Amino acid sequence: MSMEKKDQTLELLHEIRGVLACHQVNSIDSYPASRELLSFFESCLRQSVEDAPLRAVAGTPQDIPKPKAESRAVDSNLLVLGEIADEVAQCRSCSLGGRGLKTMAGKGGSGKIRLLIIGHWLPTDDGAEAGAVFGVEEDQMLRRMLNAIDLPREDVFVTNVIKCVVGSGVQPQVEHIDACLSYLQRQIAAISPELICTMGMVAVKTLLRLSQPLSRLRGKFYTYKGAEGVEIPLLPTYHPGYLLQNPEMKNATWQDLQAIQKML
Repeated sequence: MSMEKKDQTLELLHEIRGVLACHQVNSIDSYPASRELLSFFESCLRQSVEDAPLRAVAGTPQDIPKPKAESRAVDSNLLVLGEIADEVAQCRSCSLGGRGLKTMAGKGGSGKIRLLIIGHWLPTDDGAEAGAVFGVEEDQMLRRMLNAIDLPREDVFVTNVIKCVVGSGVQPQVEHIDACLSYLQRQIAAISPELICTMGMVAVKTLLRLSQPLSRLRGKFYTYKGAEGVEIPLLPTYHPGYLLQNPEMKNATWQDLQAIQKML
C-alpha cells in the first residue's frame, strides 16, 4: 500500500473513531446489524490476527519497564494518598465530619496518574455502598466519557472537593469546602497530574477562585498554582450529574473531552 493510501486510511479511521466516541458519550451503544457491517468487522478481525505476530516481535510501550526511580515515586504517592484517605475517614473538622458520615477520598489507578478529575461531593449513601465517587449513574457516564477519548482508568484519579458523603436534604456550605481543601491540595501535590479537569462549578471555583458561570468558563485551559510554584493546566467542564439532567449539554462536554485528549 502506498504512503498516500495509508495516510488516507488512517485519516478515515480517525474520523470513524471520533464519530463512534461521540455516539458513546451520547449513550448510543448499538447499531442495526447488516451484511455489509458484519463483513467489515470480519475483515478488521482478520487484519488484526495477521498483524499480531508483528506486534509481538516489535513489542508495545507497555512492554518497556518503567525506570525504578519513577516506580519508587509512584509507590510513595500511593502511600500518601492512602494516608490522606485514613485522615479523611476520621476527620471531624466541620459539622459534616462531626456527624460521622461515610467518606469517599477518591479512586484511581495505581500507576502514574495523567488526569485528575475533581467533582463536588458524593450525594447518596447508596453511591457510597456501591463504591462510587460521583454516584452510580454518574460514574457510569464518566466511564463512557473516558472510554470515548481512549483514556484508561489506570491513568485517572477521581475525587471530590468535599470528602464526606452528603445525604439528601443537606446542603454543603463554604465551611465544609474549606475544611476539606487541605486534603484536596495534598492529593494534587501527591498525584502531580499532567492535567486537572474540574467537573461542576464548585470544583472550579474552589481551585481557581473564579465566580463566572460555568458556561463561560468551560472550554478553556486555566492554570492551577500549587505548592512550591507548581503549575498544572486545568480545564473546567460539566459534571456527569448535570449531564444526566441536561443531555443537551453533552455536545459541549464532548468538545471539552476532545481538548483533554489533544492535551494529553
